[in-house]
Order: sequence, then structure tokens, then C-alpha cells
Amino acid sequence: MAKKKEMHLVEELESNFQSLHKKIVKSKDNYLASHQKEFNKASRAVKSAQSKLLRAKKQVIKVALAAKKSGSKKAHNEVVKAKAAAALLGNSLHEAKAIMATSQSKLKTAKPFQKKLTARAKALEAFEKSWEKKVKAEAASAARRAAAARKKRAAAARAKKAEG
Repeated sequence: MAKKKEMHLVEELESNFQSLHKKIVKSKDNYLASHQKEFNKASRAVKSAQSKLLRAKKQVIKVALAAKKSGSKKAHNEVVKAKAAAALLGNSLHEAKAIMATSQSKLKTAKPFQKKLTARAKALEAFEKSWEKKVKAEAASAARRAAAARKKRAAAARAKKAEG
């Protein structure tokens, strides 16, 4: 059975850093947009409820005028039904406004958080660049040390050869 190669601690940290960076960048791109979308949806619901309520109020007035002219029990019942429908629409408008207020407050809190996410993404990007520079510098330093060690061994071998 093949032995699974264990990751060095630095490599594991680097992979965790990469995944964290990707998550932050992805959330930065989608966070504010999702809250804006939610607010727009709530706003459309409020406008729709307002227009339905306006139509229902007009219908109540129309039915009330017709009931006033006829004075019948049926017309009176129609007025009661129209008023009840308008009241229900008023309640749904109130609920839609509450939902819109909640989504608006979420959107307001999302904007500063969006700035924080952007700042974090920039900081992570800067850290990543400096980390890459450090890794390259360490690799170059290791290469220089290896070359110096090879030269030293070669010089020692030449000296030994010259002696012997």
C-alpha cells in the first residue's frame, strides 16, 4: 500500500490561507449584491401591496356609493366584504414594509462590512505577495548556499587531489 505523503506544516498553513483568501474574495463579491437584491425584492413587494391597497380602497368607495344608492342588504354586505379585503391588504402592506425595513437595515450594515471584506482581501493579497517574495528569497538563498557548499567541496577535492 502506498504511503500517503504528509504535508509540511507550512504547506498546510499555506493551503489553508489560500482557501480562506478565496472564500473572502468570493463573499466580498456576493455579500453586498445579495443584500441589495433582497432589499429590491422587498421594495417591489411594498410597491405591489400599495397598488393593491389603492385599488381596494377605490373599490370600497365604489361599492359604498352603490350601496348608498340602493340601500339593500346585499349592497351593505358587499361594502363589508370590500372593507375586509382592504383591511387585509393594509395588513399585508404593513408586513411588507416591516420586511423592507429589515432588509434595508441589513443592507446598511452590509455596506461597512463590505468595506471590511474589501480591506481584508487587499491585506491578504499584500500578505500573499510578500509571502511569495519571502519564499523566492529563501529559495534563492538556499540555492546560493548549495552553490557555495558545492564550490567548497570542489575546492576541498582539488586540494586533496593536489596533495595526493
